Amino acid sequence: MRGLNECKRSGYNNQNQRVTQITQKNLFSSYTLSILMTLFRAFLCQALALILTLLAAYFLPILHYYPAIFLLCQSTLAVIASQCVGLPRWWRVIHFLFLPCVFVFFMFPVPAWVYFALVVLMTLIFWGTVRGDVPLFLSSDEVALSVIALMEAENVKKFADLGAGIGTVALPVANAFPHVQVDAWERAPIPWLISTLRGKNLANYTVSRRNLFDANFAEYEVIFAFLSPRVMPDIGEQLQTKMRKGTLFISSSFPVPDWTPERILQIHDSSKTLLYCYRIY
Repeated sequence: MRGLNECKRSGYNNQNQRVTQITQKNLFSSYTLSILMTLFRAFLCQALALILTLLAAYFLPILHYYPAIFLLCQSTLAVIASQCVGLPRWWRVIHFLFLPCVFVFFMFPVPAWVYFALVVLMTLIFWGTVRGDVPLFLSSDEVALSVIALMEAENVKKFADLGAGIGTVALPVANAFPHVQVDAWERAPIPWLISTLRGKNLANYTVSRRNLFDANFAEYEVIFAFLSPRVMPDIGEQLQTKMRKGTLFISSSFPVPDWTPERILQIHDSSKTLLYCYRIY
């Protein structure tokens, strides 16, 4: 009888593991689809701006004779379109520079070292993606405001943002709670540098360029993370054993396997982000 019960328990555990794996895969596929839709909207912005600029050039000869004006017109329209379709603000920089960069690369001889420099630059920005673990994900303003609202109900002295990127959540939290020590953990060199420079005037804000698993999770009352499905099982195991009882873990977009969230918040941003809120018991 005991052997039968053990077999049943083993079967249940295996089934739960399979369900968890399927759920994680579906969530990652859903997020991948969201990224593809964002890229598609960005493409439409560029295409629409180019079509409108070409139509304008038909009536305004100045756009024929001065490429710089043509590029400025197209870039400006692309930025406006990006704002209209609700793309995050950092897309505006990409839209403004995209066609001028393409023009420069096609019209002028570019030394080989420039391409190498671009590869190095992208590696320094998307460090986690190159290493195969945590890509660079940027949280929306709506996510930051939701985290702040959640923290208002907590007695928080220390807050950690794991995989903080350029500080899209950690910096608003540090500004909203001057009495709270905010620790941002980011390994990618350029996002770490940007986050450090953005928060250099905040006394309660520090950025650590170390492995997030080196953090002393017991120090924090609230921890926020926007990581990837690949690391969620490991981070969940660490948090369960090291965070203090009653503290709060907030995971953006990706749930912790086999954990039951205290609540799930639907954020009304362009990615329809889900915030999984876990109380540590």
